[in-house]
Amino acid sequence: MITNSKNEILEYCEKNSSNPSIFLELLTAFTWKNTTNPRQLSGHIQGKLLSLIVRLMKPKMVLEIGTFTGYSTASLLEYLPIESEIHTIEADKEIFFKTQEFWKLNNDSKRINFHYGIALDIIPTLKIKSDLIFIDADKRNYINYFDLCLPLLQENGVMIFDNTLWSGKVAQKKERESNTDTRIMHEFNVYIKNNEFCEVLLLPIRDGLTILTKKN
Repeated sequence: MITNSKNEILEYCEKNSSNPSIFLELLTAFTWKNTTNPRQLSGHIQGKLLSLIVRLMKPKMVLEIGTFTGYSTASLLEYLPIESEIHTIEADKEIFFKTQEFWKLNNDSKRINFHYGIALDIIPTLKIKSDLIFIDADKRNYINYFDLCLPLLQENGVMIFDNTLWSGKVAQKKERESNTDTRIMHEFNVYIKNNEFCEVLLLPIRDGLTILTKKN
């Protein structure tokens, strides 16, 4: 759980960062009204970081695992070059169709390819090479996602994983030993850090954001 002091810092950061777009504000309101767990939204600061990374990288192909209602998708789209596209995958059927309806009414971008189903089954069918991959889905499959996506990532490409601090529990030995989800996330963090083909940076942004680049 994030402490009050961290909440204050987050609020200060949000207040002193550029405002989200009108579409993201509409999407946030839609999510809080129509989903049972709206806190899954990437949120203002993380969304701005994703937008900045796209603006700097200018990727031709983006892959996202875990659409939810599309806050991160919209953030990735904000500065995406006009000739580029996004493939995004969501496994929750109800969330997927609610998201489709909202996007068709408010931002029917032709550069986004929405996919419904299990990411581990869908990814091999896409036949794409990505410059940027953002993963925020079934945390127990993070190692599987990494192993599957790394060959699809271009050299010098970027892969980002969300929630890698797991409410700070990964830093606590007792939690790693007693809680299965915490142990799995810790094992993932160690696994990618020790991969010889990647340069890894774990940032204490919100619930932890790991950014890795694929070496030449």
